[in-house]
Amino acid sequence: MFSLSKTALALTLGYFLLWCAGPLLFDDNQLLYGVPLWFWLSCIAAPLLLIIALIILVGRLDD
Repeated sequence: MFSLSKTALALTLGYFLLWCAGPLLFDDNQLLYGVPLWFWLSCIAAPLLLIIALIILVGRLDD
C-alpha cells in the first residue's frame, strides 16, 4: 500500500544524505570545471536525483 508520509520522509532523508555527503566525501582541492566536487554532489546531483525519484514514483502511481 502506498503511504505518502513514509515516501516523503524517505525522499527527504535520501536528499539530506546526498546533500551532506558532498563536503564529507570530497575536499576543496578536487575540482571539476573549476568548481569543487562536493558542490556537484550537494547542489546538482542531489536535487536531480530527487526529481528523478519523484518522476519514477508518479509513474508508479499512474499504473
